[in-house]
Amino acid sequence: MKLPSMIKGWMKTSSTPETLLKRYSTTKDKKYLSLLVKQFNQSLFHYLLTLSDKELAEDVVQITWLKVLKINNTAHEHTNVKAWLYTIARNTLFDELRKAQRWHYVVLDETQHAATSELTDKEDRLAAFNRALVHLPFYQREAFVFQQEGFSILEIAEMTNESFETVKSRLRYARKQLKIILGKDHE
Repeated sequence: MKLPSMIKGWMKTSSTPETLLKRYSTTKDKKYLSLLVKQFNQSLFHYLLTLSDKELAEDVVQITWLKVLKINNTAHEHTNVKAWLYTIARNTLFDELRKAQRWHYVVLDETQHAATSELTDKEDRLAAFNRALVHLPFYQREAFVFQQEGFSILEIAEMTNESFETVKSRLRYARKQLKIILGKDHE
């Protein structure tokens, strides 16, 4: 059955993130922004939660969307809206951490590794993995989470303004550290 050309276009929905952002920036119609929020809010929150606590993650995700609200229609076109949103969230998180003077990471010693290993035997794998992830240095954890969100090493390098090799090293060290923390049972 052939459809008239008018109906073909009507049934086709072009709701890629890039299209939604472009439509929002030109029309300021909130429905396009709400579709973007629906598509990315949970994953942005998860990313922020892995790098901070719940309250800060909630605040930063809200500030991120407020920044998106303020874009103007002369903003350059974004070829990867997901990466653009994560970059805004990342920079906002850094700003908030600096403001609160909470910018640091903890080096895990051998006794903490042993304690974490003992606890992993008693809890489910996901909880153990999430706890182990928190023990990674900030930049390793960030690179690892970005990769889990589906970004390539090149995209992570662009988003974090680091070299390809630096991101590759952070991912390698993150995996190595996770294997040490979780032990061989959780590979």
